[in-house]
Amino acid sequence: MLPPAAAPFGTREILAGIFGCLRGSEERERFASELGAYFDVRHCFLLSSGKAGLAVILEALHDLRPARDQVLIPAFTCYSVPSAIRRAGLKVSLCDIDPATLDFDRAQLARILGREAGARILAVVPTHLFGLSADVGRARELAGACEAFVVEDAAQAMGAHHGRSQAGAVGDVGFFSLGRGKALCAVGGGIVLTDRDDIAERVEAHVRALPRDRLLDGLKLILYAFALALFIHPRLFWFPRMLPFLKLGETIYDPGFPIRRLSSFQAGMTRGWQRRLERLRSRRGENARRWMAAVDGAAFKPIVAEVPENLIRFPVLAPTRDRREAAVGGGTGAVLGIAPAYPGTVDSIRELDFTDRTDRFPGAREVAERLFTLPVHPLLSGRDMQEIEDWISRLATNAP
Repeated sequence: MLPPAAAPFGTREILAGIFGCLRGSEERERFASELGAYFDVRHCFLLSSGKAGLAVILEALHDLRPARDQVLIPAFTCYSVPSAIRRAGLKVSLCDIDPATLDFDRAQLARILGREAGARILAVVPTHLFGLSADVGRARELAGACEAFVVEDAAQAMGAHHGRSQAGAVGDVGFFSLGRGKALCAVGGGIVLTDRDDIAERVEAHVRALPRDRLLDGLKLILYAFALALFIHPRLFWFPRMLPFLKLGETIYDPGFPIRRLSSFQAGMTRGWQRRLERLRSRRGENARRWMAAVDGAAFKPIVAEVPENLIRFPVLAPTRDRREAAVGGGTGAVLGIAPAYPGTVDSIRELDFTDRTDRFPGAREVAERLFTLPVHPLLSGRDMQEIEDWISRLATNAP
């Protein structure tokens, strides 16, 4: 059984993590310094997860603009994003997306930020979904007119380029995730980057107040790392998938998540991260190019026009919802790592209690119903690739 996404690591990274435990805060400082140099930014902060990083960012921005309480996000995105907004005590505001790019619908974004309501928006969050580049420059231009911050969601795009700049370093502040299935994995973790001194000052104040490493938490992470390194392998991935309490493959709205600093173990696991990241990106790029050729001319439509090497999953639109369900269902799709993305649009999350549940977000709804992804991670074998190609070919020629 293939995982839909993976950033595999091995014993070497785990041992480096254990060595990082012995170095403590020095290991975090080493990682932060390397990140600052790599992304050419002055300020870098390390948190326990990407959503923890986003929550801390939003708390810091709210300190700077306390009269504003809304955060504008795509209507189709990971549920961790609205979870972090609510965790920060702020309100979720939505903008539709363009199904052709998975980025903001430009016309609707301009209307939202141009209205009087734009004066309540604290931040706009363009998202590099699956590693696809969002137009952060356009978002900055529109957000600047209403003096809103731009928070770049590069959780799934570490190492990707946005024009001449690195993704995550284009907005006023950006963040990455080091969770399983992201571009780089350290069994969890989040990175916050900014070149703005005022934002950095407030983020640092919030980070200083967070609890430090606890021995028991460190031991849990070490055990989790060994388990993840073992069971992410396709020959064993079926086992954690059959355990419902692990909730693998589920997207959950949960604003009660913990916010901590990145542990020294996790920081230690990142030793040599630049080389590892480039190797992962290269393999993903090779696999994504093969999917471009396999899907081209079939009944399905790839989201990307050109193949960037920073994709962590290859997004495809089926012509109908039924064809999407045929691709991911029936047992075969799940075994091959073919998966849907998120269970629905953000306005469908009941806990957020959106009173206006009209079709104001047709692009997001279309994507939620028709999108599925193909795996591109380096655990794919040649045989796996051939089986996925054969499955796509059968689906294209035998429509349900």
